[in-house]
Amino acid sequence: LLLLGLINLPIVKFSVDWWNTLHQGESIFRKAGPTIHPTMLAPLFLMTGAGFLLCAAIILLRMRTALLRKSR
Repeated sequence: LLLLGLINLPIVKFSVDWWNTLHQGESIFRKAGPTIHPTMLAPLFLMTGAGFLLCAAIILLRMRTALLRKSR
C-alpha cells in the first residue's frame, strides 16, 4: 500500500500542471510566491501543524497504552 501511495504522489502533484483544465493551478508552493490570500494561508498552515501535532499525540498515547498493557 505504501508503494502505491509513493507512486501516486508525484502523479497527483504534477496533475495540476499536466491537466490544468481540470485543476486549479498551484496556489501555495509557487516559485513566485503563494497566490492564496493571507487570511486563508495562515489558518491553513496553523491547522496543518495542529493536525501533525494531534497525530503525534495520538501515536504517543497508543504507544504508552501498548507499553502499559505489555507490562501487566
